[in-house]
Amino acid sequence: MTILQLINFFGGLALFIFGMNKMSDNLHAVAGNEMRRILKMLTNTPLKGVIVGLSVTALVQSSSATTVMMIGLVNTGVMTLNQAVGVVMGANIGTTITAQLIAFNIGHYAFAFIIAGVSLLLIRKSRMMERWSLIIIGFGLLFIGLNVMSSAILPLRESQMARDFMVNIASNPLLGILTGTIFTMLIQSSSASVGIVIVLASSGLIPFEGALYLVFGDNIGTTITAWLAGIGTNYTARRVALVHTLFNAFGTILFGLLTYFGLYTIIINRITPGDVYLGENLARHIANGHTFFNIFNTLICLPFAGLFAKAAIRIIPKDKIDTISLGEPKHLNYHVIANSELAINQSLKEMREMLRLVRLGLVVSYEAFKDKNYKKQIRVSKIEAAIDSLQREVTLYLVAVNERTNADDIIQKIPALLHTVNDIEKIGDYTEEVNRILNYQITTQKLPLCPEFAAMIDDLHAKVMFMLDLCVDYLLDMRDDYSYKIIEMEGRINEQHWNLRNNILGKIQNGECDAAGGLNTIDYLDQVEVIADKLKNLVKAGSHKFIYSQHSDFPIDEDDDKPENEFL
Repeated sequence: MTILQLINFFGGLALFIFGMNKMSDNLHAVAGNEMRRILKMLTNTPLKGVIVGLSVTALVQSSSATTVMMIGLVNTGVMTLNQAVGVVMGANIGTTITAQLIAFNIGHYAFAFIIAGVSLLLIRKSRMMERWSLIIIGFGLLFIGLNVMSSAILPLRESQMARDFMVNIASNPLLGILTGTIFTMLIQSSSASVGIVIVLASSGLIPFEGALYLVFGDNIGTTITAWLAGIGTNYTARRVALVHTLFNAFGTILFGLLTYFGLYTIIINRITPGDVYLGENLARHIANGHTFFNIFNTLICLPFAGLFAKAAIRIIPKDKIDTISLGEPKHLNYHVIANSELAINQSLKEMREMLRLVRLGLVVSYEAFKDKNYKKQIRVSKIEAAIDSLQREVTLYLVAVNERTNADDIIQKIPALLHTVNDIEKIGDYTEEVNRILNYQITTQKLPLCPEFAAMIDDLHAKVMFMLDLCVDYLLDMRDDYSYKIIEMEGRINEQHWNLRNNILGKIQNGECDAAGGLNTIDYLDQVEVIADKLKNLVKAGSHKFIYSQHSDFPIDEDDDKPENEFL
C-alpha cells in the first residue's frame, strides 16, 4: 500500500466521520428539543424506554447524542437511572440504522445527495432549510468517504502479508474485540467503525466471523462518549455511562462465545439473503449481525434492567458533592401551576440554580486563567448555554403561571420575575465575556500580566464571588440582612472599580505599565462591575416582593439603554 493510498484511506475516513457528524449534529438540532421532551415524558417503564431510545436514535442517527441527552436529564433529576437503562438499550438498536444503509449500496448515488444538498443550501430561505441541506450533504459525504476507503484498500487484496495480518487480528476473538473497542474509542463513532469493517470484509481482507468480533468491540468502544459526557456530572449520571458499558460488555461476551462456536453465524446466515460461507452479500450479513446483536441483547437484558441499575449503583457509590443543574430545570413542576404561590417559589428555586451556574462559570474561567487550562476555558460556553436554556424554561413556566392564575398579587409579580430571570441570563453573558478577557485577551498579549494587575483581578474575583454566594443564599429565603450585605458589596465594587480604572489609565498615559495589560485589566474590571450591578437589581426586586411598576425612579444601568424598572 503506497503513501498515496494510505492518505486516500484516511482521507475517506475523515470524510465519513465529517459527514456522519454533520448529519447527526443537524438532525439533533432539528429534532433535539422535541426529543428531550419525549425522553422526559415517555420513559416511565424500561420497555417504553427501549422504544423511545430506538426512535430518538434512529432520528438523530447517534446513540452518543441520545446517551448524552440522557446523562443531562439524569444529572438534573428529571429522569431516574432505571428509566435511563431502557433508553440505553433502545439507543443501541437505533444506531444500527447507519450500517443497514451502508449495506444497501447507496454509495453509488452519493453525489446525487451532494448535488441535492448543495442546491438546497444555495437557495436556503430559513435556518431549518439550511439544516436539512447540511443533513443531506452529510449523508452524501458519508458514502463518498466509504467509496474512497474502498478504492484505497483494493491493492491490499493482492498483498498476502496484509491479508495474513488482517486475518490474524480478526480471527482471534479477544484481539478482534479489543481492536474494535480501541479504534471506536479513538474515533468516537461506532457507525464509522462498522462502516470500515464492512469495507474490509467486502474487499476480502477479513472473514465474516472476524468482522463480527470487530463489530462487538465497536459496541463497547462507543460507550466512551457517555463517559466523557459524564465528566463533571453527578454520580447518577456517571452510572448511566456505566450501564451503557455493562450492557454492551455483557452482549459482547455472550455473542462472542456464540460466534466462536459458530451458532451466531448460522443464525445471521439464515435470516440474510445469500450464503456467507460462500462470501455472498457480506455487507448485508455484517449489518444484520450488528443490528441483531443489539436486538437480541436487548431482549435478553430487558427483564433484568433493574439488575443493571443496581450493579451500577454498587460500583459507583453515592457522591457527597451536590452538583448543580446543567441546563435541565429541576424545580419547574407544571403539575403545581394551579397553586400559583407555590409555582412562583419553584421558579425562584430555578433562578437560584441559574445563579449557581453563573458562579460555576466564573470559577471555571478564573481557574482556567490561573492554570492555563484550555479544557476549562471551553467549558464556560457550555455553562452559559445551560443558563440560556434555564432562562427559556423559567420564562415559559412563568408565562404558564400567568395564564392560569387570577390572583392580582401573582399577576403583579410576573413582569418583575421575568425581568429578574433576564438579568441573570445577562450575567451569564458577562461571565462568558470574563472568560474571553481572561483566557483569550490577556493570555495572547505580548507581555505577561504584571503582578499589580493580577492582584487587582484576584481581589475583584474574590469580591464578586462573595457577592454571588450571598445572592444564592438570598434567593433561598429573602433575608433582609443578606440584601443589605449585597447592596453594600455592590457599592464597594463600584467604588473600587472606578479607583482602579483611573489608576490604570494614569499609568498607561504616563508609560508606567504595559498598555495592553492595562486595557485588558480594565475590560475585566468593567465586566465585574456590571455583574455586580445586575446582582443588586435582583436584590432590589426581591426586597420589594417582586411587585412591578412601569414608573421608574431608579438610575440607568451602565449596560442598559433604558432606565431600570422600579419595584414598589
